[in-house]
Amino acid sequence: MPQTTVSDGMYKRVLEFKPVVEAVIEETLDIDTCVEVVLMLGLDSMLADLVGPLDHSTLLSSFQQMASRNPAEVYSYVVETLDRGEIARQKEGLRRKVGFALPSHTEEREA
Repeated sequence: MPQTTVSDGMYKRVLEFKPVVEAVIEETLDIDTCVEVVLMLGLDSMLADLVGPLDHSTLLSSFQQMASRNPAEVYSYVVETLDRGEIARQKEGLRRKVGFALPSHTEEREA
């Protein structure tokens, strides 16, 4: 695993913050895992600060641009999200909206 160096003061702050992280997640962590959690949350928080205030159309446009540049990653992410069921309740509506509805004679056979 790559390593990085932080100042003694920062290391002490993370070490002293470790019990706070453990209390929130209700698990005991080693210091390396704690640092990873703090970094992950910090990155997510900064990204939320940058992207969160954007309006829906700007976010959608950004997502479409990412798909244009990295289609395999973006589209596989969409499939994984759909498969995980995060928007499963909307799947039927999406099928019909996009035109993936089953023909009526097939639906009758399945019923």
